[in-house]
Amino acid sequence: MISIHRLLKLLCGLCTCISVHAQSDMVNLYFISFPKVANPEPLELLVGENVTMEVELPTNQISKAYQVPALSNWALGKSDPDAEKFVFQSYGKSPSIKSKSQLVLVIRSDKKDSTDLELMTLDFSKNAFGGGEYLFMNAAKVDIGGVIGDLKFVIKPGKNTLVAPKPTKTKDGRNYSYARFFFKNEDSAKGFFSATWRLNERARSMVFFYHDPGTRQIRLHIIRSFLPGE
Repeated sequence: MISIHRLLKLLCGLCTCISVHAQSDMVNLYFISFPKVANPEPLELLVGENVTMEVELPTNQISKAYQVPALSNWALGKSDPDAEKFVFQSYGKSPSIKSKSQLVLVIRSDKKDSTDLELMTLDFSKNAFGGGEYLFMNAAKVDIGGVIGDLKFVIKPGKNTLVAPKPTKTKDGRNYSYARFFFKNEDSAKGFFSATWRLNERARSMVFFYHDPGTRQIRLHIIRSFLPGE
């Protein structure tokens, strides 16, 4: 017969294992959306069977971290509070990835709050995306070519690339790199943006290319995220 003391130890051990397993199955999820809009409407994230949570979709910075269960897909939309049974209207979804820290890029079909969203999930861990690096994401419908420092690259629609550019000049102890970008126009490349960017080893820089819903011109959206504790 098992003593009460031994039984309590076994129960404590079981509770610890369950707690550790539950924590290991959690993900830190971040969001950013564009085109830029004033006060974008929050949406609901499906986090389990018949369970949602409200998430903010900022356009000028990365959202706070939402700790959620690891699922195979991320779906944004709205539930119907008046329905007799749970009803969730999905506005867009994206496959999850194997990372404890994930960034969901939310692309609207127009500048207003939209029910037609395109979602893309990126690895947002420090090992995958560190300080001083630039993540270029092509949400446009054409190929994007870029030159930053001595690096050259081409990004297909729906794809991304990560680079760590070297400085092309230094001034007052700060490093800078010249950047140029082009899009494929039939059989030629047409430039649409150039600038000198400061390189910061403490920041992760994200550059998103997309078609402006109003003008259909290619736009560039830049976000910097400083590493925690920096």
